[in-house]
Formats: sequence, structure tokens, C-alpha cells
Amino acid sequence: MTQPTFDFSTLFDTYKTAMAPVYRAQQEGLKTLERLAHYQFAVAGDYLEWSLAQAKASVGPKSAADMIGQQTSLNLSLSDKLRARAEEFSKIATETQGAVTQWFDETSATVSEKAKKAA
Repeated sequence: MTQPTFDFSTLFDTYKTAMAPVYRAQQEGLKTLERLAHYQFAVAGDYLEWSLAQAKASVGPKSAADMIGQQTSLNLSLSDKLRARAEEFSKIATETQGAVTQWFDETSATVSEKAKKAA
């Protein structure tokens, strides 16, 4: 009796089809992780600039009033930057939530379609 040959292309196609949602989720997760890393780097840069400016401001002025004025303006500048960074973080979170929702909807539609075909 002859044995039929094993069809590797069907096996790999099935694997690709089954793992496609996982692969897409990993891609989206890594994109978000990269965006968050850039975001954190930018926030750290803002704090570094602020701390260096504070150090310069504490050495330069001749009077206490000048020093307080400079530090106040530096603090206001930092708070404006951090407010913008908070809005940027909110945008990242909203876009990520939208991508996850879209992925979940597409994956559940694919699963329900496959289940209907199997039944």
C-alpha cells in the first residue's frame, strides 16, 4: 500500500492563518512600546534640560529676587512642556486602544467566520 505524501505547504498555510492575529498583535505591541520609549526619552530630556537650567539659574543671578524670578519662569516652562507631554501620552493611549479594539474585532470576526465554516 502506498502512503500519500505529506503536504507541507498546507501545514504552513494553516500555521500562518492561525498565527496571523498573534503576529499582528505582536507588531502593534512593539510599535506602541517603541512610541512609549521615545515618549519617556523625551520626558527625561525635558527634566534634564530643566535641571541644567535650574543649576545655571542658581549660579548666575546677583540677587535672590532675580534667582526666584528665573526659577519661576523655568518651572512654568517645564509645566507647559509636561502638559504637552501629557496630551501626547493621552494620544498614544487613545491610538493604542483603537488599534487593540480593531484587532480584537477583526480577530473575533475571523474566528466566528471559521467556526461557521467548520459547522
